Amino acid sequence: MSNMKKIKIVCVGIGGYAQVYFKALFETKEPDFEIVGGVDPFPEGAKYYSEIVEKGIPIYADMDAFYAEHDADLAIITTPIHFHTRQIIYALEHGSNVLCEKPLSGVSADAELIEKRAAELGKFVMIGYQWSYAKAILDLKEDVLSGKLGKPISLKTRIFWPRDKAYFQRGSRWAGKLRASDGTVINDSVAANACAHYIHNMLFVCGERYLAAEPKNVKADLVRVNDIENFDNATVSFELEGGAKCLFVAAHSTKINSNPMFEYRFENATVSYDENTKDIVARFTSGEEKHYGNPFAGPSDGGKSRVAIDGCRNPDFKPVCSPYTAAAHTRCIEAIQTFPIREVKPEYIKENGTKLYVEGLTEAMSRCYDEEIMLFDTDFKERLI
Repeated sequence: MSNMKKIKIVCVGIGGYAQVYFKALFETKEPDFEIVGGVDPFPEGAKYYSEIVEKGIPIYADMDAFYAEHDADLAIITTPIHFHTRQIIYALEHGSNVLCEKPLSGVSADAELIEKRAAELGKFVMIGYQWSYAKAILDLKEDVLSGKLGKPISLKTRIFWPRDKAYFQRGSRWAGKLRASDGTVINDSVAANACAHYIHNMLFVCGERYLAAEPKNVKADLVRVNDIENFDNATVSFELEGGAKCLFVAAHSTKINSNPMFEYRFENATVSYDENTKDIVARFTSGEEKHYGNPFAGPSDGGKSRVAIDGCRNPDFKPVCSPYTAAAHTRCIEAIQTFPIREVKPEYIKENGTKLYVEGLTEAMSRCYDEEIMLFDTDFKERLI
């Protein structure tokens, strides 16, 4: 390794989710890379700010200033959604490959712009849907591709991640917004951002190699509780080519926290995961079981930075989750945003410390998952304005 050229990395964004990448990078033993700069206009509040300064990593207010003094093999971008497309293209045009945190953008058509520019410049772009790089998920997808599981019949997933008021007021307060002040589409929501992985994973697992399946006939029941423009609770149904039915149940306003769980039914097996077992298990109609492991296992960033670093050394590298792959989720979000957002009657909204929750929402959304129905098909609808 001593004779190997170190991959030069610039971290565009050093606060918020960037801490996940810094943790993974800083914990790497005998690193074959070097962080040559950070870009953030307001870096002081970042978790790793002191360590970044101690390591002598220069911090710049914008990408112009960084690239005026440095070059980088890899740009890791963890900025707000509405900056992604322009920053990805800027990094590509300045000679960097890109690992950009999910989602791709607020606009699915941006995938074509990014892919075209990357191809012209001979660079790659990875979108950081974490489970798409997990060995457990990749092994599962391989079995789907091989036909071992049979055709998909139905897929469902559930996540209850209550978020406090500070979550919606962080940074430049773009959380929960539909558009930025310049008109750029954001569409930030429980489905587009915090729980985006779990819509994307249903599409990713059922997609062709290097791609995701396309959502069709999207329907959404959307509820807003916190003081934001967009929704923070949703049930979403859609279909895949071939007729498989998918259900996404996610909430920021339940009283309890419940980490991701799913049940994917195929012709030959039912594949399930929950936070208690921490193991994806396929139970075949033959009685056989296959254990894929924990999709959350591994480094804090899910191994994404390692894949990107290795990719910088491989001229034939092709990301498993490219902008084209990620665009399927963005198209799903665009369809979701065509549905109306309902408000909850004030008497049902309660405070739990700094978090708002809705009485009965946990039970109603649990029922949606168990019975595979939409939120407005339950009596919770009576609690809406």
